[in-house]
Amino acid sequence: MSWDVPCPRCSGTGKNTEPGAEELSVEELRLRRRAQQFVRSAPVAQKLADLKEEWEELRALATSKAADAEVIPFQEYIELREGDTVITRAHRTANTHPVCPDCKGKGKELTAEGKELLEFIKRWPPE
Repeated sequence: MSWDVPCPRCSGTGKNTEPGAEELSVEELRLRRRAQQFVRSAPVAQKLADLKEEWEELRALATSKAADAEVIPFQEYIELREGDTVITRAHRTANTHPVCPDCKGKGKELTAEGKELLEFIKRWPPE
């Protein structure tokens, strides 16, 4: 019995990767698009690819040494490695997504059984 399933809109990520005018202002959308174009430009994309390769090697090394190793996200890694540069700010802007409006950032939605269970829990204990 499954009580929840991945959200069909965000595929379980909890993030809206294609926000529209209803989630972001016109200026935020314009800034996001410019950041995405900048991040995709050849020299910047190459720099980010090199950093990503470095981060993946370090992540693999950390997880091979200890199964419970905590690995920082890629965005934090490039901010530590490169500092506050145009590239790190553009990457953050291009890859920071608002929460999914359907699942409200949870990445899951309840099945019929899950909704029944939730209603039961809300009514518990019986009076």
